[in-house]
Order: sequence, then structure tokens, then C-alpha cells
Amino acid sequence: MITQQRMSPFTALFLAIGFVAVSAIGAGTVITLVGLKVADDKATSLLALSEDAVANLPEFIDKLPPAIADMLHDRRAPQYVSNLVTNVRLAEDPGTGLLIPSVEIVNNGTEIVSMLGVRITLLNQEGAPLYEWNQLAAAPITFEELRGPLLPGTKRYVVLPGRRGLTRELRGQLTGAVEISELRVWAPQTRADGATEAKGENPTFAQVP
Repeated sequence: MITQQRMSPFTALFLAIGFVAVSAIGAGTVITLVGLKVADDKATSLLALSEDAVANLPEFIDKLPPAIADMLHDRRAPQYVSNLVTNVRLAEDPGTGLLIPSVEIVNNGTEIVSMLGVRITLLNQEGAPLYEWNQLAAAPITFEELRGPLLPGTKRYVVLPGRRGLTRELRGQLTGAVEISELRVWAPQTRADGATEAKGENPTFAQVP
């Protein structure tokens, strides 16, 4: 008569843990494969959708109301920076005694600046930066904090948020520096007959001294 030995509790526990681990690995592998398949399908769909959107973008812009479509016709023009004159000013707030910085921007060219991003920095006497601001000085539209385009021959003031440490005693110790980080100018739309407005046919604007 053959006597069968009973499985010890530790052996049974080890086998149970192994079975659970193998099952978990198998289930995780299946879930991962299904997830990768779904992600691949989604990525393919999004890619196709983005390609269709880019291809149909000109037609979509043409169907927009003229006031909105006209704003989307601009081009990046870093070379136009030579037509812009900037100057940083510090004015004292009589109520608080703090200095309120602002930047003055003059468009001496003949193009309409549709977007202008500037970075203003205040430097100490050693030339080290103490304060800085990033501002959108011109935008395609005028709405709340959007200042609108900068027309040829015009001057614009951008008041910067005050800082607690800008006291009146620092007036003669600070100098301002302006960096133009983004510059786009308005580009005339193409007419229905295929012709475009000739460059330089903008109305004559008085130059700001």
C-alpha cells in the first residue's frame, strides 16, 4: 500500500503565490497589448485628423467672418525690428512712493505690427538684472488685456506691474533694457482675382519723433 504524503502548508502557500503571480503577469501582458493596440489606433486617428485639419485650414479661414479672418493673415518679420524704437521709463506713484515702470514703443516703419512680444529688464549700476517682465505689446485684436495692432507712425505705452522693492531711491540707479522676442506684421489678403496688394501701398502715416 502506497502512502501519499500530504502537502505541507508552506508548499501549498508557495504554489498558491506562484499561481497568482503567473496569472497576474499573464493578465498584465494581455492588458498591455490591448492598451498598445488602442493607443496605436488612437494615434493613427489623431494623425489623420490633424492632417485633414491642416489641409482644410485655408478653406476654414476663408469662411470666417472678414473681421476675424483678416487678423489671421500675418507673417513673422524679425528684420522689421530695426523700425521699432523702445524706451523704458520710471514714474513715481504719488500715493505709494513706488516707481511704476513702463515701456514706450514707436513704430517708425510702414508695416502694421500684428503681434509684438517684449521682455523688459531693469538693471542695476553693475549691469545685473533685478526685475523683469514679459508683455504682449501688440496683438491682432483689441480686447481686454490684448492691446491690438501697432499702426505705422504710432507710439504706444505699456505700463508694467509694480514691484514692492522699486522705491524712489532707486530712480537714478536703474536702467532698462528691452528685448523683442516675437514680431509679426500684417500681410494683405489675396484678392479673388489672385492678385495681392502691392507692398508699400499702405497709407502714409506721420512719423513720430
